[in-house]
Amino acid sequence: MLADLDLVVPLEPDDPLAVNGIGGMAVTLVLVLLGLPLGMLIDRARRRSAMAVVPLLVAAGGLSVLAADVLGSRSDGHAVAVLTATGVLTAMAPVVRDTCLPAIAGRERLVSANALLSVVPLVLALCLVPVLSLLDDLADVAIPLLTATMAAGAALLFRMVDAAQEPAPPRVGSRREMAEAIRFTARHPVLRAIALYLVVSALVAEFADEVADGALRVAAESAGIPVGSYFSMVNLSALSAPFVGALLAVLLHRKVGVFRLACAALLVSEPFTLLLALSGSPGATIWYVVGTLVPITGTAVAALTLLSHLQALTPDRLLGRVGGLLLALTTLADALGGLLATPAERLADATPLTSLPGPTLATLAALAATVPLLRAVAAHLR
Repeated sequence: MLADLDLVVPLEPDDPLAVNGIGGMAVTLVLVLLGLPLGMLIDRARRRSAMAVVPLLVAAGGLSVLAADVLGSRSDGHAVAVLTATGVLTAMAPVVRDTCLPAIAGRERLVSANALLSVVPLVLALCLVPVLSLLDDLADVAIPLLTATMAAGAALLFRMVDAAQEPAPPRVGSRREMAEAIRFTARHPVLRAIALYLVVSALVAEFADEVADGALRVAAESAGIPVGSYFSMVNLSALSAPFVGALLAVLLHRKVGVFRLACAALLVSEPFTLLLALSGSPGATIWYVVGTLVPITGTAVAALTLLSHLQALTPDRLLGRVGGLLLALTTLADALGGLLATPAERLADATPLTSLPGPTLATLAALAATVPLLRAVAAHLR
């Protein structure tokens, strides 16, 4: 649950942009270098302890912000430390959750359990929006205190969970344990396909976002509405995508098959991105909403089913390391994808007459990411 709720803290540093930039780079560096070692620690730890430690650390971060505010000792160094720690915890929390879930829910109910866990944080976040709006004047105190309270409550609930765990194998050294996870991921055809899909998707995500932003600007200009207002209006529909995706995954995974459903969802939904090319034509709002909502929904279905399939295939003793390895790879790919920002901005800065190249390349890139998955399915059917 904590994985999907960022710690929002009003640190008010002297230079917010610099602090956020340094914190973001620090998080990326830590995840790339230490993602696999942190996953190894998760595998070594007791399941209940691992689930409880992460929210307790988040609570400590919230309380440190509150204490700094009360004592008047805020500083850029403290802000960077809190942002870095929070970012790493937020990224590692799903690895802890995904490692523990098979032992709690059972491998036969993984899709349903993952679907539930994907929507509960969204419901909670939507419920917190009006509460935070009422506490806007007290944000400096209310937000850190609320974060710490929720995190401590989550830790207490996790301590009440009975997570069965196989006895840990004898330790053979950190290097050998990490190498075992790398070999397992590289040699297993399905896990290798999932890893390649995640890396390619992260690599082209920046470009896809720029294409969607360009289509949004064109649609807003065609409608004669400010971009900010138009974004708020049309993107309300995007809130339904995770719920629809979770429902489709639960309803279809037994009939279609978990892995095949992921491939089918991506192949069916990604071509709808081409509709963004019509954002400057009559009915621009409809084309933009469908061109963004359908791919997001398909990606949600694929994310749930691929995660469930990965959990089912990976031995319990390797789940943390495999999750940490995939997190490190996708973080690195996402950082490298940022290098595509400049050419992507040029291509995605569309006009009603030249808006086709961006959506076309975004669609081709998304479909290219599914090629490893399709090859794994084809190999399984032989």
